[in-house]
Amino acid sequence: MGEPARSMTTTRSARVPSGLLWTLALVGALAAPAAAASDALTPSAFHGTREAPAWLSLRLGGATAGNGKSQSKAEPEVGAPTWVRLNLSLTATWRRYCARPGVESCGEYDRLPEEDQLGDTSDFSSSHPYLGLSLEAEVLPLARNATSVLRGLGLKLGAQRAFSSSDVTLTGDGGQTPVREVSATDTAFTAQALYRFYFRFGTTRPQQGYVGARAGIQTRAFDVEASADNPLSGTHRVFPAVALDLSVPLFASVRLDASGGLLLSPKPGRSPDADGGRRALEVRDFGTSVSSFGWSAELGVTGDIWGPFGYDVAWRLAHFNDRFSGAGTLTGWEDGGAAEETYSSLHVGLIATY
Repeated sequence: MGEPARSMTTTRSARVPSGLLWTLALVGALAAPAAAASDALTPSAFHGTREAPAWLSLRLGGATAGNGKSQSKAEPEVGAPTWVRLNLSLTATWRRYCARPGVESCGEYDRLPEEDQLGDTSDFSSSHPYLGLSLEAEVLPLARNATSVLRGLGLKLGAQRAFSSSDVTLTGDGGQTPVREVSATDTAFTAQALYRFYFRFGTTRPQQGYVGARAGIQTRAFDVEASADNPLSGTHRVFPAVALDLSVPLFASVRLDASGGLLLSPKPGRSPDADGGRRALEVRDFGTSVSSFGWSAELGVTGDIWGPFGYDVAWRLAHFNDRFSGAGTLTGWEDGGAAEETYSSLHVGLIATY
């Protein structure tokens, strides 16, 4: 019985594989071209899809950079430093002056009882402002070199001249003199080296501010018309000066500017021009020697108008304290005294930059 079973199994095995092989062969023949085509197309399509974002990213990045460059050229940073800055201003200046014997300040003398207020005193206050012009120039040779540490190094030059007429009345033991008109001039010059450190505000359109320092020479001269019936004298000072500056952008066209400085030994009686000894009277009348100090301050706004032109509005103060020692020629000045002088100026001007 074992042998017939093997014969039957062998016959069925031969038939079933034969039909299955033909079926598989037919399916394989039909499926092979499609599979081959699919294999050929799939990598290309797949890799093409992956490569496309990288190609687009490079092109878009280049376009963005180009747009950024063109935008920076069209819209430069507000407040960026320039090579040259000119400021021509109309000025109105008020002057106050006082001199008191035997004290260290005018306020100390004025607080004394009336019976103790002895000696000649001097007071001057502008009834009308001194109107004039002011011209300032700032030069920064390396302003456009953004990578240089010397970008903020430069020079500042300035000149100011103002004129006015004042009504003067003299008061003495014999009473008051008639009112008379006296002409006077206010003159100032500045020559200073400066250095500024620039910092940036904003992200969409950056604006630049700065902090800086200045040091150099200044002069201040108040000349009064010389005449026989005019005992008023002026003051003439030449002195070193140092200052700190701050400029902060508030809006696109408005900047806040502030400055504070020290006036080092601004003694009266000094003048660049020869005057035949008249300047010496500014000390001799009040004592044999003088020591002086002073300070200055400025607060204002600047901004752009159109193109290279802008505006400037500022209030400036300069204050001087003189302490005299020794005997002067005026009555009551046997042991010196004190004098104080203050200039208050309003500047309204036009700025041009290059």
